[in-house]
Parts: sequence; C-alpha cells; structure tokens
Amino acid sequence: MLELVYLIAAKNRYKGFLFMLQRFADSCTAFVPTSDILLMWITHKSYPIAYATDVKDMEENMSKIIESGEPVKEEDLEVMKKLWERVFDQPYEKAGCPAIDDAKPLIRWEVTDTDVNVKYRSLLPRFLLEVNMLVKQTAMPKTLQKDVSKEFLRFQFLRCHRDFKLNNLISTIPSNSWQKVVDLYCEFGTKGMVVELRRKGGVCINGSKLLESKTFMWNELLRAPSITLDGVIGQRFRVFVSITPPAQAPYLLKSVPDRVTDDSGAMVSEVILKMNQYRPQEGRWLSRTVLDHAGRECFVIRMRIAGGVWRRGSNKPTIVKREDRCIEIREGSWLYVAGSIGKAPEKVIATATPNTPTGQWRASWTFSTGHELSISSDMNFDIKTNTNDPQIRLLNGRQMQYQSEQNQDQEDGFVTIVRYSDEYPNGRATGLVNWKLSAMEFVPEEDAVFVLLVSMTILRSVTEMRREDVGSLLVRKRLKEANQGNRDWGSVFVVDSSSKSVYVKPWYWNAEAVMAREESGYVTKSYSVEECGDELYKQALFVK
Repeated sequence: MLELVYLIAAKNRYKGFLFMLQRFADSCTAFVPTSDILLMWITHKSYPIAYATDVKDMEENMSKIIESGEPVKEEDLEVMKKLWERVFDQPYEKAGCPAIDDAKPLIRWEVTDTDVNVKYRSLLPRFLLEVNMLVKQTAMPKTLQKDVSKEFLRFQFLRCHRDFKLNNLISTIPSNSWQKVVDLYCEFGTKGMVVELRRKGGVCINGSKLLESKTFMWNELLRAPSITLDGVIGQRFRVFVSITPPAQAPYLLKSVPDRVTDDSGAMVSEVILKMNQYRPQEGRWLSRTVLDHAGRECFVIRMRIAGGVWRRGSNKPTIVKREDRCIEIREGSWLYVAGSIGKAPEKVIATATPNTPTGQWRASWTFSTGHELSISSDMNFDIKTNTNDPQIRLLNGRQMQYQSEQNQDQEDGFVTIVRYSDEYPNGRATGLVNWKLSAMEFVPEEDAVFVLLVSMTILRSVTEMRREDVGSLLVRKRLKEANQGNRDWGSVFVVDSSSKSVYVKPWYWNAEAVMAREESGYVTKSYSVEECGDELYKQALFVK
C-alpha cells in the first residue's frame, strides 16, 4: 500500500517533468530526471504504442532527457532544480528520489518480503526510512523585518535519538531557493521530526529560547498524497519534508552480561532462596541477556559452568566436564520476581555443545540447528551443515558491504557471515558479528539464533585459547546502559559526512565507541558467595 503511494507520487512528478520538457525545451539543453521520474519514464516506454501517442508532439525533445549511465553536467542539474522550483514552488529532489548522478547512499539494505525470524515472538522487526528536509525564507514586508542574527532553526527527533540536534543559522537560509538541511535515514520508531525556531540567550550562557515549533509526524507524511509535507514556521520560513515508505532493515542485537543462574534458570539470589524455602540452588550457569536495537529483551543465553550446590562451610559447586559446558538460548525476556532478580524464560530454542577438536582445529561445536563449527588458533573457520541450507562461510573481518575505511585497525573481533546460492554464486553477506563486543547485525533472511550461536561459541573458544577474558564473560551482573531514547543504537544515520558523532554512522565503523557502556568496570566483591568467585569461572573458561 505504501509503495503504491510512492508510485502515484512518482507518476504525478513524471507528468510535471513532461510538462516542463514540452514548455521549456527551447531554453534548456538537457533535462536531468530524478530516480522516480526515470523509473516512470522507463515504465512508460515499455508500452510503445501508448508511449508513441503520448509523446507525439514532443518526440524531438525526448532526446534531451539524460538517461541512466550518461554523464551529467552540474550546471544542467542546477538549471533543472531552479526551473522545477520556479514552476511548481517545490524542491526538485525528495527522499528516495535523488538526481541520477548522485553518489551511493551511506547505508545499503535490500527490501525483502522474507523474514525467517517471524517465528520468534520476542524479536520485533526494525524499519528504516529516508528523510529529506529543506528550508527557504519567504518574502516579508519591511515593517515585519527584524534582527535575526541570534535566531536559528533546530531540527530534532521526537523519540529514540533525543541527543540529535541540528542547528541552522537563519542568516544562512536563502530566500530564492530551497536549501537542504539534512538528508538522513532513521528508524520509524523515531515517530517524527520537530522543527524549532529559537533565539540565543536565556537562563544559561549557551542556552536558547523557544519562539515557535512545528512537528512533522511520519504517520501524517505517509497519509499525504505525495509522502511530502510543507509547513511554515515563524511566518518567515517554509519547511519541506519528504520521506520514503518504511522498509524492513537488518536486525541489530547485542548480548550483555547478567547474573549467574542455576539449573532451573533462576538467578542465584537470596530472593530466590526465600521463595524456595531456603532450598539450595543447584548448578551454576553464566548468563547473558540479548537486547535489540531499542533495548528490549529478546533472548537469554546461558553457559553451563558447574554442578552441585553451595552451603556455608561445606558444599561448593564443582566444574562440569568440558563436553557438558554447553550453551543454550532461551526465547523471551526474564520473568522478574523482585527488582532485577528473575527467572529465565522456559523455552529453550537452541543449544551448542563442545566437541573434541581434531587436526588444526582448536575448538569444535555442534549446533542444534544442524551446523558444526570448527575454529583454529589463527581465527580460520570451517562450518558444515547436515541440512538443506546453502553453503555458509565465516570470514574474518568486515567483508563485502560491511567493508569500511574507518578504523581499519579494529578488524579484530569482526566475523562476516556469507551464504552462497544459485542467486548469489559469489556469496552474499547476510550478517556481521563482533564477538568481542557481542554485537551483531543480520538481514531478515538470516536466522537470529544461528547468529547468536556463532557469536557466543567464537567468544567462548577464543577466551579458552587465549586464556583471558576477551569479551567480559567474567562479568556477572547487568551493567548500566545508555538511557533509552537518548541515542538508541542504529536509530539515525546522517548522510552528511561532516557530522562527527559516531552514533549517527553505521555502528561497525567505530564499534568500540558506539557499544561502550556507561559502566565499564565491575567489582568482584559485589558478588555474593553463593554465586561463587572468579576462580571457579576462570577455571571453566580458561582451562580445557
């Protein structure tokens, strides 16, 4: 339905383009179409009889249209923009409809109707849209003109990334043409954009006073005939906003440390002991909570470490055999019984069991998904499957579309998941994992549980091989995250390269900075004796 609205708007713009071609052909040497107009032109030509009839009166002028792949002169594009603005009083370019010579987008995601993760109720899809905002001054009578040297426009989101504030000085806004303020991608969950007219000054030294504001809601834009809205603020400025229909984007997940649990899945705590009438909790599992891009709990990962119970002065849990130190994934969020104390969800949806490695391999795992993963000391991987899934490879570093010129010294920790098929004989990257930071991105066609198993088994194996806590497995409490809504992970991508914030760029460009937590350290003394000390977990993680 939303795509239909986009196509209807494109058809209307194509009609306007043909009108300009017919009227101004003598004064223009070339007509540069935007991508939506080009799409309509190609579609129109696919019906040759109707096309010949429709363009009969301007057949000679059709040769002036620049086709895809042809070089575009900057002056021709500028003439086209000014002509469109003069005729229709609107910007020529809009979200998702750049001129055909524009550079590649900051991020790339493929629209798909296939999502293998719909079977996980706890995992919600993520939707992105492109936003284009432009502004221009309107003519004002001299009696209403005043000093605007201290005034500026501020653009910010309603939700998800409240830290994002883009200021635009009034003195830089033209009156004879539209000025692009920002071109970005954002999650549909940001709800909309607020434009504020502010004046410098106020209570704080660097503060400002709000004079007027206007809100552009994404839902309102989607209901608009051409997915665009035009508003006036302060009686002096016109703001033009356009968006693309939301499209499903790759999932973003990260696992964070949480409290130790027992064999039943309950956190080891005095609260649980009281609920169980002080019956000792049996077994010790390291646990991690999987959060999505918005900080919602999706899964719980548990790693078996020890068996037995703890009693004061007598019994202590003992490490289980290596082949019993399995990893399990449970679907859903914690069932909290008191504050941050709770029980893991009951449904176990996947497991990974350690095997005895052979040959060059230092670690080997069998997944319940039907895959077998082997890992060498120099971080080479071999993955086999007994299912009908296409061939899979795990490649070290950021590969294919995840390649980045940013921070090339941070390749360590990244693994790219590549699948091969008849459609993609050279392979297609379906996911990116940073096992050090327990962060991952994957397309809807890639199974979330498989990605989680890959991330955790590599982290466990490298921890054992290097005999050091490379991924915070020894942390046994939930660390403080950034306040939800201030700068939610992956909620905004600014196309303008001048932006210095790492939070509005793809996370894998500077993963360590983006994934950094507000609380970096942990204090061993804060753990209860029932949870057991570091030595128990170090022995299980560092010693074969």
